[in-house]
Amino acid sequence: MSAKVFITRTIVAIVAVLSLAVHIWTGLAPFEWLGLVFYAICFVMYTKALFFALTKTKRVTADLLVVTVMIVSLLAGQPLSGALVAWFISMGLAISWTIIERTRRKIEALTKERRRIVRVVRNEKIMELPVEEVCAGDTVIVPSGEMIPVDGEIIEGASSIDESVITGEPFPVFKKVGDTVTSGSISLTEQLHVRAAKAGDRGFLQVMAKEIEEQLKVKPRIHRTADTIVQFFISGVVLFAIGVFLFTGGLTGDVYTGLMRMAAVTAVACPCAWALSVPTAFAASIGGLSSRGILVSGGTPLEVVGRAATVVLDKTGTVTMAEPKVVGIEAFKTSADELLQIAASVESGFNHPIANAIVSYAAEKGVRPLKATGSRYLSGQGITSTIDGRQVILGATETLQALGAEVPEGLDLKGRATWVGIDGEIAGVIVIQDELREYAGGLGRALHDLGINKVILATGDNEEAEAQRVAQLVGADGYHWGLQPEDKVSIVKELGEAGFTVMVGDGINDAKALATADVGISIGQTKADLAIKSSDIIILRNDATSLITVVQMGKKLIRVIKQNYAWAIGFNVAGIALATGGILTPWLAALFHHFSSVLVVLNSARLARGKATGSEQQHTSPSWDQEAGFLSHS
Repeated sequence: MSAKVFITRTIVAIVAVLSLAVHIWTGLAPFEWLGLVFYAICFVMYTKALFFALTKTKRVTADLLVVTVMIVSLLAGQPLSGALVAWFISMGLAISWTIIERTRRKIEALTKERRRIVRVVRNEKIMELPVEEVCAGDTVIVPSGEMIPVDGEIIEGASSIDESVITGEPFPVFKKVGDTVTSGSISLTEQLHVRAAKAGDRGFLQVMAKEIEEQLKVKPRIHRTADTIVQFFISGVVLFAIGVFLFTGGLTGDVYTGLMRMAAVTAVACPCAWALSVPTAFAASIGGLSSRGILVSGGTPLEVVGRAATVVLDKTGTVTMAEPKVVGIEAFKTSADELLQIAASVESGFNHPIANAIVSYAAEKGVRPLKATGSRYLSGQGITSTIDGRQVILGATETLQALGAEVPEGLDLKGRATWVGIDGEIAGVIVIQDELREYAGGLGRALHDLGINKVILATGDNEEAEAQRVAQLVGADGYHWGLQPEDKVSIVKELGEAGFTVMVGDGINDAKALATADVGISIGQTKADLAIKSSDIIILRNDATSLITVVQMGKKLIRVIKQNYAWAIGFNVAGIALATGGILTPWLAALFHHFSSVLVVLNSARLARGKATGSEQQHTSPSWDQEAGFLSHS
């Protein structure tokens, strides 16, 4: 089904309603004939849909009651009642599907396939080809700042490689000739020549995309109990209406009275309010979130979020900025100021996130740089240089240990360590943190307050201390670090055994987990296309608070749907009783029925209000002074 189908039904039905109404008011026969023609067209459209449902999906739909109402109303000489029922149901579904399809088009626009062209050296000739046409053995030229399109080996050049969207590791890794690279990573500093290890359509990115497509096909969806109830309700009402006709006609011998009561029963019992309870609530909630920069692919994901037991949060780029920041310095062999001066002097010749963080921090402190010579990258995460005749090495723990330096133990570092070695000895450490997004502090506790049982931080970051720090700031119940994409999928599946699970991420390494979870939520429209394609909900702003908004809307959506169902059932029961007793004529039954539908629509419309909730306005992060200290001695 699509919005166009329901819009067409709505137009046909309203023409029938207006024509028949004008005939009743004026008595002009042409309007009656016009109304009956459109009445017949509308009847055929609903009958065709009912036939398809019965033969193809083996399900009874509300189309059965609409068809029954239209037949009985026509036989009873009250076609206007049947036209009104058909019009109201079509209009509600047309509005709902229009909003849903508009939102889906916005999502598709974010992930619209772009024909990726790469520059390839083949048979000593440079050519431009789609990445799918790259063959194993081809040399691909990767300009500085561009994404690496194929899996392969560097044969020329050296560069700092950003693998954060693949591994979740927030800081770049230096790679040179002979090192392997993965499609999806980014060459930050230099142009590279990469020999493709496999065909372009078999690289990491392409294989991941295919696996996600398959995962989405089998992704479990929630099946509402209401659907099953509707099957019995619709069939039961039709049988009951037939029984009313047979009983009344047999008791009084008046076929007309039997038809009138049957028409009244079917008109008042036609589940317009019931049928509108879910789609109008879905449409209103989707529209309300869209106005806040949140796109939802349908109402079901929101309902699942409202019932979720667990939320899994990616770290890098989701709850953190993926932008390193210096938070402290500990010097062992010299002063902290001199250590910063030496480190900033070395890093000033490089352009990568850690270098920028150290140089910016030094500038804030008014540190003057020294002359550094012979600066070059080391394998992994490290650089070396010479200052005033002293050999200086900056790098991660593994880099310094690999060079034979003794890294001090017994330090509880609240962040990532960038060690500074001078002439073979560790002179100090610069502590760097991946800065938390605004309002992400306490996010886990806010989710707990909304009824989420467990909040887990899952990251590809290889620093456990950093993962633990962020988990504490967020208020997560636990954390997992050093994860590969498959590890995140396993965690989501395991947690899913305890109830609905929501995965929140932003990178390629999150994509399979997003597709596997009951609901995947992607934060940030500029993130990896695969992450967006794998998501049911997309938060366009890089704002963790919007996750609270989504959960709140999910909870409110469930409450409104329950209220709508209670209202619809109450009206149906009362209306059927009055129609069976002959108190409601088909006209009054139709009005009674439409009044209940209007109330359901108005109740659902409350979800479309775009005003931020109190939690959105007041949610703030915990104190950084107490919880984000950078270094303590154990």
